[in-house]
Amino acid sequence: EELSKKDGIKIENIAFMGDDLQDLSILRKAGFAIAVSNAMPEVKKAAHYITRKSGGSGAVREAIEHMLKNKGLWDKFVKDKRLLS
Repeated sequence: EELSKKDGIKIENIAFMGDDLQDLSILRKAGFAIAVSNAMPEVKKAAHYITRKSGGSGAVREAIEHMLKNKGLWDKFVKDKRLLS
């Protein structure tokens, strides 16, 4: 929420990933709420997307890939030559 205010980005335009009860308030406000596979059941219930990977085992990468693919940006991202340097 602080970053939203500081950077002037509407909270509904922010993706947020969580796993525990303290994350519920922002998950419920975020435009795209993500829970990791080993999150608390209440967190999973509040999520728009639940990763297959658990926290600390590639869940962030999975969520980013999911968002890029759904926005039609994955191929462009993969082809970006800057990734190879």
